Amino acid sequence: MWRMALAVVTLLALGGCGPETPEKFLKEGFIQFQQQNYDGAIQNYEKAIALGAKSSNAYNMLGMAYRFKYQQTKDPKLETSEILFFQKAVEIDPGCWMAMVNLGTTYYYRGDKAKAAVWFKKALAVNPQHPEKAQIEKMIAEGTQAPPGSKKGPPRRH
Repeated sequence: MWRMALAVVTLLALGGCGPETPEKFLKEGFIQFQQQNYDGAIQNYEKAIALGAKSSNAYNMLGMAYRFKYQQTKDPKLETSEILFFQKAVEIDPGCWMAMVNLGTTYYYRGDKAKAAVWFKKALAVNPQHPEKAQIEKMIAEGTQAPPGSKKGPPRRH
């Protein structure tokens, strides 16, 4: 009898029948992300959020998984989701500079350098010692320059 009980306990342990917690799915999502299984990462991050994960990191990583999936497929709906989840990360934590940089990067490579500059400036305001500060400042400069031939004056002060 005890052998059967031991076999059941062993099978349950090997089968991963532990409690389904947001943390479990966040960890699994991160593993899937590292393995470049973006569908699996998305699925796990969404499960974590559905189970109550309200962290900016969960939404930021979900946005990153959508970014890489978009890069694989070029499906514009994925890019829309990417932006949505980065924005949600900032909504949850207005100091989430990683999501701000990610939003800036998305807009920058979409060609909306002015909108990118806004997010990059916010990120540097929160984290002025960002390790890629010089590159981000170059991208900000590109987004704040007037297009050739425009008569845009200096920015107004409020």
